Amino acid sequence: MTHYSHGPIECRACFGGPEQTLVLGDWRLQNNPGYYGSPTPRVLVLGFSKGANQNRLVAGGDFDKVAFAGARHRLQTVLTVLGQMPSDRSIDQVMTAREKEFGVASLVRCSFGKMKNGVCKTSGDVIPSAFTTPSTLAVIQRCTSRYLQQLPETVKLVVLLGTADTYIAKTRAIFSTLYRDFASVNEMAFRAGGALWVYGAHPSPGNGHFEAWASGPPDTASGRKRVLAQRALADV
Repeated sequence: MTHYSHGPIECRACFGGPEQTLVLGDWRLQNNPGYYGSPTPRVLVLGFSKGANQNRLVAGGDFDKVAFAGARHRLQTVLTVLGQMPSDRSIDQVMTAREKEFGVASLVRCSFGKMKNGVCKTSGDVIPSAFTTPSTLAVIQRCTSRYLQQLPETVKLVVLLGTADTYIAKTRAIFSTLYRDFASVNEMAFRAGGALWVYGAHPSPGNGHFEAWASGPPDTASGRKRVLAQRALADV
């Protein structure tokens, strides 16, 4: 599948002409899609879209350094908590063409931003509001349909990064329409497309719930979400 080849992706599905930035009211979609890792992954890790740190590195041209730039150590923590982090290589090596087991991408392969006071923001309420704005929701639906409706047969686990209740509800709604075999496992996991999908904390430095998810007591809201994801994985 060409969608799962390490490197930049040529995709103009949301763009009507040669422009690199699509303007949707206050929203901006930057054309810079890509995929990292194995063409036949066992585990697929999905963020939402590139943030400001990643966009700056895209402009620099070093593709292998772009994904989760500034947050890779926290992504490693997520994979460790979920029992998926390999012991024989670093998180940086996971996101190279030499990788055999992992694939890394995002729901929106391009980069979403929202104009606020003359500045294009990629964090804060950008993610939840993207699901409630018709024009941006259409982009999310188009992108997930194009890149995620048919997973490589090798994929057994998909890790969706984000544990906010709204994000979980909105993405579950999308995937329940994409997959006929969609079946809930628990609040933090479902099965679809022949794979188990679980939610893990987003590694962004702006995620104030990260530590609570990674190591907080199981009777807290974030700790409970971690336990439910781990429980789903234990039943595989």
